[in-house]
Amino acid sequence: MTSSLRPDLKIVHTSDVHLGAYDAGNSGDSVHLEEAFTAVVNLAIAEDADLVIIAGDFFDNSRVKETTLQFAASELARLNRPTVIGPGNHDHVGPYSVYDRFDLATLAPNVTLLRGRDGETAVFEDLNLEIWGRSHTETLMDFSPFEGIPERGQYAWSLAVGHGHFIHPKALLHHSFHILESELAASGRDYVALGHWEQMTRVAAGDTVAAYSGASEGLGGHNGGHALRVNLNSDGSVRVTALPLQEGGSIIEHESLPFLEGLDPNSLDV
Repeated sequence: MTSSLRPDLKIVHTSDVHLGAYDAGNSGDSVHLEEAFTAVVNLAIAEDADLVIIAGDFFDNSRVKETTLQFAASELARLNRPTVIGPGNHDHVGPYSVYDRFDLATLAPNVTLLRGRDGETAVFEDLNLEIWGRSHTETLMDFSPFEGIPERGQYAWSLAVGHGHFIHPKALLHHSFHILESELAASGRDYVALGHWEQMTRVAAGDTVAAYSGASEGLGGHNGGHALRVNLNSDGSVRVTALPLQEGGSIIEHESLPFLEGLDPNSLDV
């Protein structure tokens, strides 16, 4: 396909699911994390999403129980639509990766795992869409998710996914995995799906729309999260809406989502 054929698309974006975070103990909080991801899957199906993005920390660590892996694979397969996972710092690829312990390609063939340490692009011809991401390979403090992101390709829609900390005026600069506004603005992407923050937030990115989905269920609390619905419209516009994962939760429209400006990278010692 060429970029002249731009379809209307609907994407569901989530992150920081942290499946298995409580596997080492007897906490009932594991059930809440699983229920939250099931709610994301149900939402994507109900919305008839064309694509689902999981922007890192799908699993909490590489030692999660086998039952947690089987639950995850079952729910991913139940999505029954293209699903992209961009691994984060908790579920990084490389040595001892959780993703080496089970065969996603067989158990959930709808899933694309972005494993490239230098970044890689997944293409979905039927959607006229490409998505680029760089996987965490280990917990290096100087990992930069969008450093050196390549130019967009020929597809009508070009997205990116990354897991890290957006640098804004009130940021603590010792935070790891820096993401700069200038990187997002220069990326040329239509939408950038971010993970690492539990709070859903849109961030400044020039003409690019970029947002954190927030956690589906915050660690240590049952705060009833949201997932983001991203509408890619044939006129080129992108609109983000936060949809609640629990009955009775509030819908937050694009204009009302929390928004953060970034810092001039020339002023940073990072």
